[in-house]
Amino acid sequence: MIDLAICADPAVSVLLARHPRVSRTETGDVAGIIFYQGSWRREVRVGDATAEQFGLVELMDNNPVVCADTVSVPAPVSTLALIAVGPVAWASLVQETPSVISSHAVDGGELSSFLTSAGWDGGANLHVEPVDLDGVVAITAMVEIRTPDDLDDIDALYEERFGRSFFVRRDEDSVWDPSLVRGTPYAVYRLLLAPDAPNSLLTIRVLADLKGKAGASQMVHAMNVMAGFEETLGIA
Repeated sequence: MIDLAICADPAVSVLLARHPRVSRTETGDVAGIIFYQGSWRREVRVGDATAEQFGLVELMDNNPVVCADTVSVPAPVSTLALIAVGPVAWASLVQETPSVISSHAVDGGELSSFLTSAGWDGGANLHVEPVDLDGVVAITAMVEIRTPDDLDDIDALYEERFGRSFFVRRDEDSVWDPSLVRGTPYAVYRLLLAPDAPNSLLTIRVLADLKGKAGASQMVHAMNVMAGFEETLGIA
């Protein structure tokens, strides 16, 4: 049980107020969530690569997260970039610095730091094309990867990381539109592979709501994992 949870974000407050394992909530001047389990003070941060554990929850080892005092999730664009690049980075397939085109402002240093959590320390080439998507953030990432012997291995890498995740979903069929994620706690992604030898170009498009996977929902998801709760508790 969480005895007290403190946050400043109204969207987070809404989720915490209805969370069945949070006894009491308060408003405080914190970027993420401070919560107490008995006398144990713990914290979910945003965009802080100095935290004990940091990264995209779906790409992290749960065991250290459960034991950590501080865990940081990525900022919005970095969240989408890790969904896009993380699986191929972990597989050591990335050959050149990825390019990321974002609809939303991004801190390049924070993005580079969080990409290291997926095993890539080469940063990213960033280009921001500001677009008001009514609460949704979108990116297109282009990554030169080593071509695997079996092209289906690319699909398998993303399935391995996200196939059982409630909060990251693949969508190859719908009209690509912000309405796919607006008001939801999950991100959606789409893959396009241009095969060649020895390297291929992988293009990944990702969408998420700034109060969902790119914001409040991700913070509460991280808190749930830290506390050993069901991952969707209070969110879905």
